[in-house]
Amino acid sequence: MTSPSRPAPPPDCPLEHYLHVVSGAWVPRILWFLRFGPRRFGDLRRDLRGISTKVLTSKLRTLEADGLVSRRELTTSPRHVEYALTERGLAFEPVFEAMIRFSHRLAELDGAVPAERR
Repeated sequence: MTSPSRPAPPPDCPLEHYLHVVSGAWVPRILWFLRFGPRRFGDLRRDLRGISTKVLTSKLRTLEADGLVSRRELTTSPRHVEYALTERGLAFEPVFEAMIRFSHRLAELDGAVPAERR
């Protein structure tokens, strides 16, 4: 028995682009930490335990190219770079709020499941 086909998203659907941009293990975490304010590269690397310098650099460049993150060179010695969410990046806040509510709901549901079934 086959299920009825569902329409594909329209070719110009912006959601497809952003699902691709924010997919993966690191991008949502990067956006999570930047939602609390600007962070220097080294601080982000410490926040994101386990990420390599190469991967963090690559992800930040992609987020910057997509207009979600801004990069600012600080005039300090030694030189530091700071990253922050742009207005476009800040637009993800409702998504994070929904994810927080959803994770709390899942935790409630998990608590309702008998331990032998978890």
